Amino acid sequence: MGNDPLKISIVVPTRNRAEFLKYCLETCLASPDPDIEVVVSDNNSVDDTGDVVAAISDARLRYVHPGRDISMRQNFEFALSHASGDYVIFIGDDDGVVPNGIATLRHLLHKQAPDVVIWRHITYIWPHKENGPKDGLLKFRYRDFCGPLKRLDPQQVFEDFCAARLINYRDGANIYHGCVSRRVIDAVKATGGEYFQGQIPDVNTALTNLTVAKSLLWIRNPVTIAGAGEKSNGSAMNAPTKHTDQQTKIAENFTELAEADRIAPEIDLRIRSIPAYVYANLMRINQDHLAGRAVIDHARWREVVIADMRKFPKQNRCWNVLEDFFLKMDPAYSRVPLADPADLTEREKTAADGEIPSKKRKSLIGKKDLQTVASVVAWIQTVTGKPYSPSANKLIATFKQLVKGLEMRRNVSRLRK
Repeated sequence: MGNDPLKISIVVPTRNRAEFLKYCLETCLASPDPDIEVVVSDNNSVDDTGDVVAAISDARLRYVHPGRDISMRQNFEFALSHASGDYVIFIGDDDGVVPNGIATLRHLLHKQAPDVVIWRHITYIWPHKENGPKDGLLKFRYRDFCGPLKRLDPQQVFEDFCAARLINYRDGANIYHGCVSRRVIDAVKATGGEYFQGQIPDVNTALTNLTVAKSLLWIRNPVTIAGAGEKSNGSAMNAPTKHTDQQTKIAENFTELAEADRIAPEIDLRIRSIPAYVYANLMRINQDHLAGRAVIDHARWREVVIADMRKFPKQNRCWNVLEDFFLKMDPAYSRVPLADPADLTEREKTAADGEIPSKKRKSLIGKKDLQTVASVVAWIQTVTGKPYSPSANKLIATFKQLVKGLEMRRNVSRLRK
């Protein structure tokens, strides 16, 4: 790429979430980096999305729209066609970008020229009007903000997915809350015609990229923040309890547009299981990109999907189509009863009542009540230092002081004994 500055495209597909998009763009454009572009692809919104973008005066911002309702996958593909960067990042309209993270990322891109860079996944929960926290909430560990990078072998990572040693798509070569080179994007398109080849674009590309990437870096420094709100597609499709009316409409609209897409959904959309999407995408990628050469552990993946669906009562409504899904994935599969009918009836009732089983959660070192993703990014900026300067990281320094204080107290206690 010579001595010319690398261009980084930050792509934000959106649909009817102007109240979140405003703060998302505020964080995207907070970086002083002149060699980024921010592409907003508006999927025919009927709210104030256009006005939100028009109110921003920044030459790095581009606004495009297809002019009609299209599926989420198609909007991702349309948005990508308008991105001109050497590297591309996709985020959602309720997410955010950390300026310090962009500086760290640019440093790594120039120094190591990796095909893909992924980072620690930090989630901010927006204020909820109905189900969820009334105030915005960021949960974090000190280690989420700084640490050494890891060099991963994309081929080995893909094999780990095939064997179900890895099951979380976030462990793949993500373009959604990850950064992917133009070379990888073009290589995927050369085989499949389009880059996004699944109805859940982040799951699909996290796996497809592994088949063509030659280098993969994982860093702790957060470059983006993942937002979660009542109006997000993920929340609407996978709410663990009863849907709000708004979430029901979003889920129905998502399904209608996905089924109208020329690329059929990977699985029956009644199956609300992310591991099932990972499994189905492995099968599709193996067929379309690898000529069936990959060895996929079907039995282990069936165990993973069943275990995931048992976590939430509402997902158990999908049991009646699960055997058809397993048979489609593996013709050698023998149908077996997956659950007792009486047990399913009870699970259906539990789901309808909106009850969820209690789960023990790991304790977190800290949490902050913050009202928007922009305030989250601003806070992270104040507690993290320059790229790869742990000594300037106030959170790390605070944690070290805490550990040092605990050690001193232990030593004093021993002396007293």
